[in-house]
Amino acid sequence: MSSVLIHRAEARRQLREYAAGEITNENLARGALLLALEDYPELEVDSMLARLDDLAERAARRGSAGEPPIFRLGHLHAEMFDVDEYRGNTGHYYDPRNVYLNEVIERKLGIPISLSIIFLHAASKLGLAAAGVGLPGHYIVKVQFELNEVYIDPFHEGATLTVPEISDLLAQMTGGRGKLSSEHLRAWSGRETLQRVAANLQSMWARAGDPRRSDSARERMEILQG
Repeated sequence: MSSVLIHRAEARRQLREYAAGEITNENLARGALLLALEDYPELEVDSMLARLDDLAERAARRGSAGEPPIFRLGHLHAEMFDVDEYRGNTGHYYDPRNVYLNEVIERKLGIPISLSIIFLHAASKLGLAAAGVGLPGHYIVKVQFELNEVYIDPFHEGATLTVPEISDLLAQMTGGRGKLSSEHLRAWSGRETLQRVAANLQSMWARAGDPRRSDSARERMEILQG
């Protein structure tokens, strides 16, 4: 952390500048950190990104030249979930710290979307064709290979999900009302993902009885609409 404080207005300016450009897996984590900057004025965005880059570099060092891409997925899984021990915060799911990416990196605890953003950042560094998938009430990652795609649940220590398991998960999240369709499994854009992060902040702060922070999160969500 730095002793230099970023003023709220400067944090908003940086977020607006970011939102005006293209949002990809490569800069998705930066966007999530810029969302946090307003509430963490000492946050060093580049320092946090370097820690995620290190995760990807450690995964890369596990591999060897010419190995199949599926191996890179295995290396990332090992570093993120076995070594760093990132996991879902099942005990205190609605703690807003689970949404702020800097807190997730520090505590190794998060909700599905924040953990998925970390996974997507590292996967992009490793050259994997990964995308976020925003299910109702849950968020997972799919990784596309030449002959198939693999669904990963970063909230549950990177568990691999089959399509029938995703269908069961959706039914569980919707009280049996949701039926899985191809629309549910589409790749989400980075902009959609960050808007959902901001929406989570809005609802969690409202739940915590802090309307000022809830309104601030809503304003940041509107900035991300571009």
